[in-house]
Amino acid sequence: MGSPLDNRSVVITRSILQNESLRRLLEARGARVVEVPLIAITEPEDEGRERDQVLQRLDEFDWIVVTSPNGADCVAPFIVASHAAGDAKRFPSLAAVGEATARSLGVAVTLTAHPARAEVLAEQFPNGTGSVLVVHGNLADDSLSTSLSAKGWTVTQVVAYRTVQLRPTREMMLPAMTADVLFLASGSAASAWFDAFGTTTPPFVVVMGPSTAKVAAALGIDVSAVAPEQTLESMIQTAERVLTEV
Repeated sequence: MGSPLDNRSVVITRSILQNESLRRLLEARGARVVEVPLIAITEPEDEGRERDQVLQRLDEFDWIVVTSPNGADCVAPFIVASHAAGDAKRFPSLAAVGEATARSLGVAVTLTAHPARAEVLAEQFPNGTGSVLVVHGNLADDSLSTSLSAKGWTVTQVVAYRTVQLRPTREMMLPAMTADVLFLASGSAASAWFDAFGTTTPPFVVVMGPSTAKVAAALGIDVSAVAPEQTLESMIQTAERVLTEV
């Protein structure tokens, strides 16, 4: 039995590099993919100098907390270099928000939040009195660090990457408006969609996770369904379910 996405047009809005894996998964189900990158992942304002200086001292921390695959991609080379050098007296425990982040780190992770939300990781994180490095993007708030501090930890934060909004071209906008389904995988993508299209969307809007749904709702974007897990597969399965129920 074929997928409900077969011959449906689906708008994907992640960064160009992140869109590739989602596009392949959708095309395997017969979907016609409309790529409208609304965000880009770039270096922090200081071109990553502070990030690199802090990550060169990984062994000084008791825990490294990484909140996204984008952050994990920044941390992973320093983990590899530290292991290769073999001169670290100890290596910190690792905590990740979600399986995708844990996989991107490329090594064994001590604590992985399920579902993939920062508040879940904060709840699961142990009490302690050591040092924690929280690696996140420029749009993250202080709630995770505040929660860890309340558990006794001394927290250092570092911005590993910057998320910026992109304005789609008119050539991109026209096919997006006639598509069947819109995927929004982050609050920043929802905001960028609103800036470009307002509240006008394809008939079905599927978002990843409650935080994205909250941003979309605040902007007046009508959300058809929220993927229960913050994974690409969960978004696709949620879209299939919505289309089946029509």
